[in-house]
Amino acid sequence: MPLPVVAIVGRPNVGKSTLFNRITRNRSAVVDPEPGVTRDRHYADAEWDGVNFTLVDTGGYLPAGSVDELASSVTEQTLIAAQESDLILFLADVQTGLTEIDLELARIILKQNVPVVLAANKADDHVHAGLAWELKNTGLGDPFAVSANTGLNTGDLLDEIVKRLRQLKPVMPDAPQREELSLAIIGAPNSGKSSLVNMLSGTQRMVVSDIPGTTRDTIDTIIRYHDRSIRLIDTAGLKRRKFKQQGLEFYCTLRALKALKRCQVAVVMIDGTLGITQGDIRLLNQAASEGVGVILALNKWDIVEKDPKSADIWIAEYKRKAPSLDWVPILFISALTGRKSIKVIEEALRLNVEREKRISTSDLNEVITPLLMRTPPPSIKGKFVKIKYGSQVQSAPPRFAFFANHAKLIGEPYRRFVEKLIRDKYGFKGIPVSVVFRNKSTPFEDKK
Repeated sequence: MPLPVVAIVGRPNVGKSTLFNRITRNRSAVVDPEPGVTRDRHYADAEWDGVNFTLVDTGGYLPAGSVDELASSVTEQTLIAAQESDLILFLADVQTGLTEIDLELARIILKQNVPVVLAANKADDHVHAGLAWELKNTGLGDPFAVSANTGLNTGDLLDEIVKRLRQLKPVMPDAPQREELSLAIIGAPNSGKSSLVNMLSGTQRMVVSDIPGTTRDTIDTIIRYHDRSIRLIDTAGLKRRKFKQQGLEFYCTLRALKALKRCQVAVVMIDGTLGITQGDIRLLNQAASEGVGVILALNKWDIVEKDPKSADIWIAEYKRKAPSLDWVPILFISALTGRKSIKVIEEALRLNVEREKRISTSDLNEVITPLLMRTPPPSIKGKFVKIKYGSQVQSAPPRFAFFANHAKLIGEPYRRFVEKLIRDKYGFKGIPVSVVFRNKSTPFEDKK
């Protein structure tokens, strides 16, 4: 099941990114005293008291009409995060006190019908902690006086968060059959996700419109293909028409995170009339990081102005923009007319078989290891790396471990070289392949 989503919201410079880093135990979010540093969204899995959840760091909320275009887009992303979360962590700054912006955002949050935990940050001493009760005027409940910088009372705050998460009643999808293939269809709004589901299922279960965001919830559709059960997971778009592109990409990423947790194969839909964007590439990378099979479906190919070389030109451009994703198969389809739409199902079934494929240790060492011995990693500071042997330690997705002396000296370029050798010899088209190196004397412990 997808992890519950907790979104940290608040006005600029109240310490959201600092708290995000403390809860997730890393420093992936940029922290700076200047307001508005956080513009893109950050996601990370967190755990407390045995409860796992996805934490979202958002940009600072500012009232409409008082900010420039970029800041307005960040504000819209904050509201999207609030709408799509299972719980909202509302953060305010106890040192500056309650502001009109806090009150305006609180009024918006109260309309979301989402559980809220209120925190008063920067309570670095008892004096400031005593001022936290002013925040009760937001109507969001009793505040927790915390310090994201020092960690003061953050444990109590997390206790309350996981207590609320345990009280949630998740909407459980139909239990998938064992032989069922779950196929998530993700992509930017208006890329044709619902049209593809309707075409493949032969129904009009999904409302299809040229207004981005017609689909608001993730919906499952079960179809049969040659006696095989396929679960199509259609993901949502936006409910409003005039969101900036950054907001669209953020929303799609948040929805994709949930869908990717319960599928074996993901189809990233792209509007062929617009071409590939950085948001599309981020979705492809996100799918790959989840270890699922990945298909890139270029939709609306029927209305794209083209000649016999257009597909080859498009593929070359894609590989230029996303060279690390050249293993992803590309389908040119039309969800509206049905052109090659069934290829999506056929390719997904093939990828599911590839994803579960295992290469024997003897085969791997007969084919790959000799190539690595002939082309070893470059020496560093006079130390020569010798790869002794390898083994596939996991399938679905495939993961390979190679044992060597001085394994820590092996860099990312050589890892990509080994991955390419594996793909050249064994396929795995459309499947993310993980390659790790371990010292021969160190027992390998498989970790995702």
